[in-house]
Amino acid sequence: MKRILLVAFWSFWTLNAFSQEAADGGDGNNTLFGLYAGAGCASSNNYNVGPSAGFEFLKGIPNRTFIGADLFYQTFSLRYDNEENASRNGNGNAGAILKHLSSYIFVTPKFEYSLDRKQQIHGYVTIGAGFKMSGFDTLRKWDHSYGNPGINNYDSTIDLTKNINSMLLRVGVGLKEYLPLGKHWLFTFTEDFGFLPKSITKTGDYDAPARTQYSPHKLNPCYISVQIGICHSKNTTNKQVK
Repeated sequence: MKRILLVAFWSFWTLNAFSQEAADGGDGNNTLFGLYAGAGCASSNNYNVGPSAGFEFLKGIPNRTFIGADLFYQTFSLRYDNEENASRNGNGNAGAILKHLSSYIFVTPKFEYSLDRKQQIHGYVTIGAGFKMSGFDTLRKWDHSYGNPGINNYDSTIDLTKNINSMLLRVGVGLKEYLPLGKHWLFTFTEDFGFLPKSITKTGDYDAPARTQYSPHKLNPCYISVQIGICHSKNTTNKQVK
């Protein structure tokens, strides 16, 4: 809870500082509020689509630039399969299969810049913290290499949900297109690329008791998402920040 309050305070302080700068800057007179939802897939070890949804606030400052923050929900659905002789789906004599599903709430300050004069296409960067809402980790590990049953053969499935990290750092970049819907409303289409610098679970750590030679070292794939949304603009759609 203390970490959540700290991140929230930091985001509020950042927004307040840049909002004041915008008020003093002369042409930062636009404010955007948006809602969005979508789904994505991991760049590696993907198991299923990961839904996402969120709220964004952006304050215009000079030179076609916006500063703001996102509050959003993201799920991660992963399946790691590493077996002897490149086998798959448990057909190898030895191996490990990790199934992971988790969901996080992220709080991320956001920098957004308009890439064209009409300000319909924006690029953005986000970096912030995520806090686990739910999830599970299960690891199946086995070794049948010794043929007849013996003390060196094993096959077990372990619940390692406790290894999921409670907090994550996430870096995101993306492109967003704004399409007018009315005097103060815009439709948004976003392509988002999110990266986790550290593993989402400790199951693959070198000092993990359940680790074998087939276990993952870390799981931190890039998540590629497509999102649609609706956005309210303080200015009319033909008077966005210049």
